[in-house]
Amino acid sequence: MGVVFVRHGEVFLARRRGAHGEDSWASAGGHLEFGETLEECARREAMEELSVRVGELRVLCLSNIVAYGRHYVDVEFLGDIGDQEPIPTASDGSFGEYGWYPLSGPPQPLFEPMRLAIESLRTGQWYYPSISEQ
Repeated sequence: MGVVFVRHGEVFLARRRGAHGEDSWASAGGHLEFGETLEECARREAMEELSVRVGELRVLCLSNIVAYGRHYVDVEFLGDIGDQEPIPTASDGSFGEYGWYPLSGPPQPLFEPMRLAIESLRTGQWYYPSISEQ
C-alpha cells in the first residue's frame, strides 16, 4: 500500500533504508493494520513516514508483485497534500535523502511499486497482473 505525491510535474521520492528494496526510491507506504481501510492505511503511512496529512485520494494502480524475495498485492494511491512539504520523520529512519524529482526522469533505481505507479501516471495503465523479479 502506498501513496504518491505529484506537484508541478514532479514526484516526491525518498531513498529507502533498512528494509526490502533498500537504496531504491519510493514514497510513503506499508502494510494494512487489522480492520483498517486502504485509504486509512495510505493516510496513516503518509503521516507516520513523511509527516503530511493527505486529503483526497485516488486509486492509481493495482499490482501483483514478486520482488525483493516477497510476493504481495500492492495498491498505490495518488494523494493530495496541498502545499505541505513531506519530510521523512527522524524517529522512523526508513528514508535517507529525499526531494521532488521530474516525472520524466526520476532517480534510479525505483522501488518496484513506485516504478509501476510512475508508469501508471505516464500511461494510464492501472492494473499490473504479474510482475516478477528476473
